[in-house]
Amino acid sequence: MEKAAIFLGAGASKSEGAPLQNELFANYFGGEKYRSSHGAMEKELASFFQFIFGINVDNDDLSTVTFPTFEEALGILDLAERRNEAFKEFDLQNNVPDSDRIRMLRQQLVLLMAKCIGDSLVHDNGYHHKLVNNLEKSNLLMDTTFISANYDILIDNALANRYPDFSLDYGVEFTNFDKEGDWKRPKKNAVNLFKIHGSLNWCYCRTCNKLTLTPRDKGILRLITDPESLLCQECESLAVPVIVPPTFYKDMSNIFLGIIWNKTEQALRKAQTIIFCGYSFPDADMHIKYLLKRIQTNRQIPLLKIVVCNHYTDKNKETAKEEEIRYKRFLGSKVKYEEVSFEQFANNPLMYIG
Repeated sequence: MEKAAIFLGAGASKSEGAPLQNELFANYFGGEKYRSSHGAMEKELASFFQFIFGINVDNDDLSTVTFPTFEEALGILDLAERRNEAFKEFDLQNNVPDSDRIRMLRQQLVLLMAKCIGDSLVHDNGYHHKLVNNLEKSNLLMDTTFISANYDILIDNALANRYPDFSLDYGVEFTNFDKEGDWKRPKKNAVNLFKIHGSLNWCYCRTCNKLTLTPRDKGILRLITDPESLLCQECESLAVPVIVPPTFYKDMSNIFLGIIWNKTEQALRKAQTIIFCGYSFPDADMHIKYLLKRIQTNRQIPLLKIVVCNHYTDKNKETAKEEEIRYKRFLGSKVKYEEVSFEQFANNPLMYIG
């Protein structure tokens, strides 16, 4: 029986320097790398914000600009594609020059998000490593399932650094198992890491319907810097990201994500405790709420301890109270909403799992 499932949200990565979703655009367009690099992607994104939101990212004083959230910017593109509609200057696929801009922009926004996360996480020895090390010291690591809604590879690398003592299982098959470096096919007693919204180190070939892993490396960022390195070795098609953005209109149709969600549900049904770290339980994540309600009502083991560790310095009391209400309204009044940060949890996980 799994003793614990640790659910990692954006706040856990924030502790290592990753931007939150509402910080992405200001960080990206205000950064030196954007100002020094004006390629096709940068120009198209600048055009998008100018025409759709009236923001001139090159000339406006960005310190006074209120950007749309990442969810809003991507959400309108997702909805336009679902409704087979367009915006002036931004069309879907059509028999005219420069068409299909909506689909291209959608991918470019995802790459923008990936780049911001990738650029901000330059160290690899923070609280995720402390968490894994402390779980190991307490003999809890092999009884823990990790579930991450984040795209970064902080928890991946923290677990991978335990090789050869422990094996890491993402729940899916990769084309390069046993072929690249020391990344071996997971053993039967591996530690599970289920990344339910995708990952920066997964490269998907839509032609072969296969997934390639780039161990310890945010490989999908090569779509910006070195796209030829992401050509499929079998069919030479260009790989695409497996990333589900935080919008209401989530596309969960990828076959590998379907497998991962199924394995996540099975693991959660066996867990005695679920610890939410850095996760605010947002309204847009109805897929996650649906999953949690299924495991809460369909489990054979009736007792399930739910602990929330999502505090941080200077957190507004009203924000915290609203968050607590969201958790308890949906998951029940017995949810233990702790005034504990991810950093504090990582330093002493046994206090909250036991």
